[in-house]
Amino acid sequence: MSDDHPCIMEGVGTIQIKMFDGMVRELKEVRYVPQLKRNMVSVGALESLGPVVSIKEGVLRMTKGSMVVLKADRRNNLYYLKGSTVTRQVAASTSSEEDSTRLWHMRLGHAGEKSLQTLARQGLLKGAGTCKMEFCEHCITRKKTKAKFDTTTHCTEGILDYVHTDVWGSTKTASIGGNHYFVSFIDEYSRRCWVYTMRHKGEVLELFVKWKKNLERSTGEKYKVLHSDNGGEYKSDPFLQLYLDEDIERHFTVRETPQQNGVAERMNRTLLEKVRCMFSNASLSKKFWAEALAYECYLVNRLSSSVIGGKLLSRLGREKQLLTMICSGCSVVQPIIMSKMIS
Repeated sequence: MSDDHPCIMEGVGTIQIKMFDGMVRELKEVRYVPQLKRNMVSVGALESLGPVVSIKEGVLRMTKGSMVVLKADRRNNLYYLKGSTVTRQVAASTSSEEDSTRLWHMRLGHAGEKSLQTLARQGLLKGAGTCKMEFCEHCITRKKTKAKFDTTTHCTEGILDYVHTDVWGSTKTASIGGNHYFVSFIDEYSRRCWVYTMRHKGEVLELFVKWKKNLERSTGEKYKVLHSDNGGEYKSDPFLQLYLDEDIERHFTVRETPQQNGVAERMNRTLLEKVRCMFSNASLSKKFWAEALAYECYLVNRLSSSVIGGKLLSRLGREKQLLTMICSGCSVVQPIIMSKMIS
C-alpha cells in the first residue's frame, strides 16, 4: 500500500459488473483483498487487453472497436466507474450475441430493433440472432423528441367560426415578385386554405383585412375567432384595434410552442413539401416558389380531407361561390407551372 503496509490477497477470480448501458461484463483475474475498503480497477491492466482509453471533459471512456465498454466520471481527481458489481448468481453475463447485436446496431447507424431482426432473419448479420436490445444511451439522448400535444377539438358549426393563421419565412431565395414570406389562413370547419405572399411581415394586417372582407361578402358569414402564435405581426397595436372594432375573439398560443398552432403549421408543411416535390419533378428554379405555392394551395383546396371525414369542399354551403375563390394569382400560375411540367 502507499504507507508500505502489506495486505494479504486471499484469492483470484472472476466478477461481473453491470455497466452504464445495462450490459453485464466480466472482469477476469480479479484479486480479492478483504482489507481494501474500495474496489479498484487498473486502467493499465485493461488497456493491455486491447481497448482504447480516452479522457475528455472529465469523462474516461474505454472503447473496443466502435463500442464504448466502460465509462468513468472524474471526482476529486479520481475516476469513478459508472456501474455496479453484480453479487447475485442470477445475473447473466453478457453474451457474444448481445455484443454482436449492439455492434451491428451502431454499424447500421443505430438502426431500430425491428430492422435488425428483419436483417437477422435473412442471415445478413453475422453473429446476431434474436437482435434483442435493452438500452442504447445514444438513441435515448439523440433521438428524443418533445411530447406530442393532445389534439384540440373546436365545436364549429360553419365556416369562419374558427380560423387558424401563421406566417412562414423568410426564404433565402426571393420570388419573381421579390417576396420572402407568405401568410396562410385555414378555416377550421372546412379546412380550406388561403395563402398570400409578402415582401415583409408588416403586410399581414393589410392582407388579413382584404381576405376577411372578400370572404364575408362572398359567404354572408361573420368572422368570429382568429387563432395565431405570439408573433409581433399579430399583436401590433393596429391589429389589436381591429380585433376590438370587428368584435373578433383572439386566441394566442404560448410563446415558443408551435405545437399549439398545429393546424396552420401542418398546412404550411404540407404545401412546402408539395412545392419541393414539384421542383424536383419539373426541374424548376427556386425563384418560382411563390407561384408553385399558390398552385399547390389551389390543388389542396380541391382534394378531400381526412380531418373532415374524407369529404370534398362541397361540405361548405354556397359551393359555387367558394370554389371559384382561388388563391391570389392561381389563375395565372396554373398554365405557367403546367407548361413547365409538360416540357
